[in-house]
Amino acid sequence: MSATTIAGLIDQDASSRGIAKKIASYLIDTKQTLKLDSLMRDVMSVREAKGTYEINVATAHPLTTAQTSNISAYIKKHFDNCKDVIIHQKVDPTLLGGVRIESAHYLIDKSVKSELNYIKSSIDK
Repeated sequence: MSATTIAGLIDQDASSRGIAKKIASYLIDTKQTLKLDSLMRDVMSVREAKGTYEINVATAHPLTTAQTSNISAYIKKHFDNCKDVIIHQKVDPTLLGGVRIESAHYLIDKSVKSELNYIKSSIDK
């Protein structure tokens, strides 16, 4: 099962549960379960090429509706072919504040934790 096939199923609004079962069965049958992360990145890449950006957003606190809308607008503005944005939110208290946005090929890390680590590395030089 290729990333293109999986992306096609997702784009057809196929059942997430059904897709997950097919992927799991395929990976288990072919003894490739360690390739799941790589496969999902490939799926995200195929979907990005078609204009759907699926991003993971980590913040120290839950996002408001306005913040989610702002992130979606930012992604659409900075990626020319972006038509749709799907946001998967994760609350990570270790970030302290700010935001970390990750797609298949990009990482935008504007978290307080990242900024403090940058300052620390600058001081240590």
